[in-house]
Amino acid sequence: MGPMKIILLSLLGVVLASTAATAQTKLDESEVRISYAELKRLLAATQPAAEVKVKAPPPVPASLLSAVYRLEAKTGEIIAEMQAQSFAEGWQAIPLAGASTGAVSIDPADARVVLQNDQLCLLTDQPGFMSLKLTFPAVWPQTLHLAPSAVAALEVASLPENHVLRLSSGTIIRQNGRHALPASGGEVAITLVDAKKELTPLADEAILTSATYATQVVRDGAVLTEGAPLVRHDPPLRILVTLPESSQLLQCRVNDELIRPAVQNGTQLEIPLNDPSTDGSESKIELSFTSTLPALQPTEGEINLALPQTPLFAKQIDWQVQLPTGFDTTAIGNIETLPPAADAKPGLHLRKSLCRDQQPQARVSYRKQTPNIQR
Repeated sequence: MGPMKIILLSLLGVVLASTAATAQTKLDESEVRISYAELKRLLAATQPAAEVKVKAPPPVPASLLSAVYRLEAKTGEIIAEMQAQSFAEGWQAIPLAGASTGAVSIDPADARVVLQNDQLCLLTDQPGFMSLKLTFPAVWPQTLHLAPSAVAALEVASLPENHVLRLSSGTIIRQNGRHALPASGGEVAITLVDAKKELTPLADEAILTSATYATQVVRDGAVLTEGAPLVRHDPPLRILVTLPESSQLLQCRVNDELIRPAVQNGTQLEIPLNDPSTDGSESKIELSFTSTLPALQPTEGEINLALPQTPLFAKQIDWQVQLPTGFDTTAIGNIETLPPAADAKPGLHLRKSLCRDQQPQARVSYRKQTPNIQR
């Protein structure tokens, strides 16, 4: 290659390099114009993908929340007011009641109540809260086939005079009002009974063999009563114990175990007694309750006292009543006053024997003791 050709090639390389550098400089200084929407799309494409959170399904897809059975005691007709809720998407069948007795009407009429697994069920495909009424035929005796619900109650209206309602649990309902039913569901038989006739709870499968009570009254009128009834029974059952009017329960124990009995109308206790270890065994109930009387007079006065009432047949109820020292006391009522034993505690010693569904009552008269003056 000649010298001239080499010089020309070198000059060409210099020119090309200069042109490329100039082009690069112009490209770096150039501008690109795009729309805001396109810029937003490009920026979003550079962000990490958002994590999609899957909502956990509810622990309970649907449930019957409450069931209040309104009983027209004169006719036996029952209208059940129910509230249910579906918490999940999709079809749900919510049990309302057993199907042994069919409903005679449903409100609202378009509620989808179907029969499934021997139960009346509310069928729904929408989450949400629902209310409905089922009317059951008027028959005596009446049997409720309860589905589980957190709130379960029997509301009694128009209870005929001199009549009571007896439930298969052993509960005796003596007045109109709302009364608790088992939240766990099951069958509850209801019978209308003439109160003038003897009420034999569960065909005398339970007997109050004995009971001992001690009542203490202080000068300001405060009253404390503690008792220990013994109940002989074979099957497990619930017994009804009605505290004296305006009393407040402190504690209740069954066989040394602290329990919280169902309370109706303020003073009616439903006390469950479990299946005894052997037939004819006794369950020990321990009760303590308080009440308030007017303050005792300084010199003399009268007070009215009472013990709990139960429909069980009672063989013997012993009752000790103690007022503050310095008073002589006497008592009258549907009780027997016993002479004090040699080792007896001070106070009145009273007894009620061979009775059923009676409340031991005593009108206690007190008089300040007069000191003996020796001359």
